[in-house]
Amino acid sequence: MYVNNVGTVEQLLRERDSAGTRDPNALGKDEFLKLLITQLRHQDPINPVEDKEFIAQLAQFSSLEQMQNLNANLQDMMLAQQKLTALGQATQMIGQEVELFTREGESIFGRVSGVQFKSGWPTLIVDGKLYDLDEVVAIREG
Repeated sequence: MYVNNVGTVEQLLRERDSAGTRDPNALGKDEFLKLLITQLRHQDPINPVEDKEFIAQLAQFSSLEQMQNLNANLQDMMLAQQKLTALGQATQMIGQEVELFTREGESIFGRVSGVQFKSGWPTLIVDGKLYDLDEVVAIREG
């Protein structure tokens, strides 16, 4: 191979690390594509990359992109499932007496009068104030 792949990889890692957005030990699809383009631009004209190598690298790129998309979709589905579970738990508490231990260290007793979404997550309405589900320490039948 004509291009110094190690130097190119190190340069891409430095660029990526300076942005501070990725796992320091992993190359993403953008870096992979940059490497492939750099390899094609700087290949030895007398001994170019063979078609088989190029096709294998494109297949690797395609597989990497599909895995990343699958991972992102799976994470989105897991988050949606967590929110649905929390919503189910919150709605079952409506009308119930609860004991809350707030983030400020207060112990509060009150009846859950409703559920409201805050930052995409269900919160309990107790005495007109919003409380997160993780602040509930006890539930008593009303």
